[in-house]
Amino acid sequence: MKKEIMQSSWTPKKTDTSRAESLSQGLKISQITAGILLQRGIETQKEAEAFLNPNLTQLTHYPPKSLLGMKEATQRVAQAITTGEPILICGDYDADGITATSVLATFLRQTGAQIFCHLPHRITHGYGFHASQIHEQAIPNGVKLIITVDCGSTSFEAVDEANRHGIDVIITDHHTTGKTLPQAFAIINPKQPTCPSGLENLAGVGLAFYLAASLRAELRAVGHWEPMAEPNMKSLCDMVALGTIADIVPLTKVNRILTQAGLEVINTTPRPGIASLLTASKVNKERVDAEDIAFRLAPRINAAGRMEAPDTGLDLMLSPTLKSALPLAKSLCTLNSRRQDEEARIFEEIKSYLDETPAALEKKALVLAKNGWHPGVLGIVASRVVREYGKPAFVISVNERGVGKGSGRSIPGIDLYQALCSAADQLIKFGGHHQAAGLEVEAKQIGAFHKSVENHLNQTTCEADYDVAVPPDALLPLAQISPELIDELERLAPFGEGNREPLFMAENVRVLSSSEVGRGHRRFLLEIQNSPHYDKCMAIRFNHPQSPFEKRIEKMLYALRWNRWNGGKSPQILIHDMV
Repeated sequence: MKKEIMQSSWTPKKTDTSRAESLSQGLKISQITAGILLQRGIETQKEAEAFLNPNLTQLTHYPPKSLLGMKEATQRVAQAITTGEPILICGDYDADGITATSVLATFLRQTGAQIFCHLPHRITHGYGFHASQIHEQAIPNGVKLIITVDCGSTSFEAVDEANRHGIDVIITDHHTTGKTLPQAFAIINPKQPTCPSGLENLAGVGLAFYLAASLRAELRAVGHWEPMAEPNMKSLCDMVALGTIADIVPLTKVNRILTQAGLEVINTTPRPGIASLLTASKVNKERVDAEDIAFRLAPRINAAGRMEAPDTGLDLMLSPTLKSALPLAKSLCTLNSRRQDEEARIFEEIKSYLDETPAALEKKALVLAKNGWHPGVLGIVASRVVREYGKPAFVISVNERGVGKGSGRSIPGIDLYQALCSAADQLIKFGGHHQAAGLEVEAKQIGAFHKSVENHLNQTTCEADYDVAVPPDALLPLAQISPELIDELERLAPFGEGNREPLFMAENVRVLSSSEVGRGHRRFLLEIQNSPHYDKCMAIRFNHPQSPFEKRIEKMLYALRWNRWNGGKSPQILIHDMV
């Protein structure tokens, strides 16, 4: 039977009320907000103040020099800049790789460096740094220094080829490494076993930002900036926020700081590419948030690499004017529409297959393969399968040569990368993270691959690992909603992986009216009795337009936000689940 992933345990999390009261008094916030902070591991007033007020000055606690390989990399790049040596940046085709390339390219151009950029084609080249880039990009342009961003930790062949031609390679990457690493000039990857930085959750774009920050300091030390203004690092953070949110890394610590700074830039002085994409994707809210990036901007940047070549996304990020950027943004919207159609078609095929083959749903992981599926949308389809069925999923497209390329996605309790390691003997290659991974496998080995994954999961997981229930953070009757509380909750943003939006439970809620709005939503007018602030409140329920009108909701799981429009704001409840 299908497992619904959107469900609630209806049991609010337990909070130490005495500690919550102490934190509440010290910070002058409500006990509700104090309790949420405690539940997220923020226990002292100092930690809470830093969390509630993220800013770039806090990065001094996470310096670039803490990253293994940063010193050597910085000195080598600075040498190339000061001597006029051309530099090739090799990125990846997803939003993280595109924005990482854009961040480093933008900064290096401000130094006066001569740079070239290259992003691989998903189908022609595949993921990562390739030996072909040495012959097609580096050698023809006289490049003696290559910097990879968001890739390279497993590119042994490409690094060896560069070394044979006297080309230094600096790898910046955040993907899980193997037991051995390429013989590069320097490797900046916080997931290296000996890296002491504690920055293992940075996205590729975050590492590109860190390299740029280290370079700015190094060039300052040698007097490079004396005839010019130093680059403003915060101005790069709009791209850092976009790539960080798109790559679904935890929005905590450094990622929270960088993302918050980026959102401030996006809401005040976004670069032409991002401003044009906001217009083209019809983000007309008065304040852009992480949700807008995750569901509007990031899919459009990703669409370039999924459906065609990723260069359109890179060109957009580097566009100097709105005039040059807007056609590119519109093109990405068109590609995204094509991506949505292709994704929907494949997902419906999978859904039909699973409806007809219920035995497949008894497995701990789903492995789904077919000839000719578009390889550019497999990751998104795998994510939809995970949301629909509540278990890890691998979606594989087999080509005419009998080789399957696939993407895997997981649920929070299951480490996907370790599952792939257990099946390494059946795979041509693989790589990725705890929650997302890619693989290549011969079609005849897919069955054996699935068996190995099943054996691994049977040995290493239990039923609790598959529990996808979402418990509310607190019981919060609607009458306790106040402007001050909504303001406090906004300070917990940006929300995303590792810092989800707080969820509350209310009971015995009276419904005054209900109607369908838009596609997949229903609007409720809820009564709030004995409230000093509101007597009724608008609520939106997602993905349940068929919900019948009821006069009373027994239990309701909801988030709470301001709805800003035309300079004003009103409270809005977003219903996640209801009985």
